[in-house]
Amino acid sequence: MEIIGESMHIMNPQFLKALEELDDESLVQLARSQVEAGATALDINLGQSRKLGRLTPWLVETIQDRLEVPLFLSSHVLSQQRALEIHRGRATINAVTASRTELNRAMKIAKFFQANLVVLLVSSELTPTDVNGRLQLAMQVLETAETTGLSPDQLYLDPVIGCRPDPASWNLSAGLPDIDVVLESIQLVKELSSRPPKTIVAISNSSVCLSRSERSSFHCRLLPLLAEAGLDTVIMNCLDTNLMAVARESRVPLASAA
Repeated sequence: MEIIGESMHIMNPQFLKALEELDDESLVQLARSQVEAGATALDINLGQSRKLGRLTPWLVETIQDRLEVPLFLSSHVLSQQRALEIHRGRATINAVTASRTELNRAMKIAKFFQANLVVLLVSSELTPTDVNGRLQLAMQVLETAETTGLSPDQLYLDPVIGCRPDPASWNLSAGLPDIDVVLESIQLVKELSSRPPKTIVAISNSSVCLSRSERSSFHCRLLPLLAEAGLDTVIMNCLDTNLMAVARESRVPLASAA
């Protein structure tokens, strides 16, 4: 399983401060600490801010001048492509939805730059609540990839795990999101093609309804279930020593990102 470090996120005050001050050393230290903890790649999440998005080339150069690590880059790079041009090795664009127009454009750019692409299994036409809806979108993604000539090996499909917004259903589910749907989707995506795409989950999205003190234990419960279902890639807090210990105890191989 690929473990992608999530700490370079604009909700992380340390990362945001480094961005605002263009602090090379703080940025590299944050990147290095994740790699040393076991991350096989690093996710750079700049949110929707175009101003911050314009810093992506600086981020790529600063990190990769000091560390040999592949990066998952916010979808800003679809319109500001300099970061894809200078990235060493294969970059990953994270992420676009399965909406046809957006997906077609993103796949053409990913193919041109030989980049990977994360696709969320939601679209402007469909926000699935069940397995069949997710598989329907997954098939559409694979069909678009065939049309554009993007290899399935360059695709990550995200079944979109998230907490239940209704407190009553949250309590009834003992804190778990719609995990059965997500687990079954991960398993069945592998059966859609002789060359199935990889699956990916951002585990922290499942626990935004919890307090900070509860999130680690929740992730520690969830990760083994995802691993058993065959998840290929997880975006997570690899600086959480308890969670990394669970990853190792679950015999999750810390493989290199492509």
